[in-house]
Amino acid sequence: MKYLFQFCIIMIFVALGELLEYLIPLPIAGSIYGLVLLFLALATGIVKLSWVADVADWFHSIMGLFFVAPAAAIINIWGDIKSVWWLLVLLLVITYLVSMITTGVTAQALIKDAEPATEENK
Repeated sequence: MKYLFQFCIIMIFVALGELLEYLIPLPIAGSIYGLVLLFLALATGIVKLSWVADVADWFHSIMGLFFVAPAAAIINIWGDIKSVWWLLVLLLVITYLVSMITTGVTAQALIKDAEPATEENK
């Protein structure tokens, strides 16, 4: 029952995100709206982390499955991209590196801000 409750909370935010995508005329995916709403709810304490943690961990563990269909779809469009595949791979690598660096710098800044002030780190 606990997992069903956690799954329903996450799905509520997915549905709210899809609703916002429908209502707001911006080129932003509903999943992004849902993630932002869930983040804000977690950050403000409206939703407790313990309410979604187990199902979120499960989603994280099976995340690779969500990429199987897009990867298989490349077979269908290979004729269109075979001349520029190396540019696409380069773009993916650069995007990955920028994302990882940005995430790391942001996480370090947040951790530094969260540390209690002591004589050593003032």
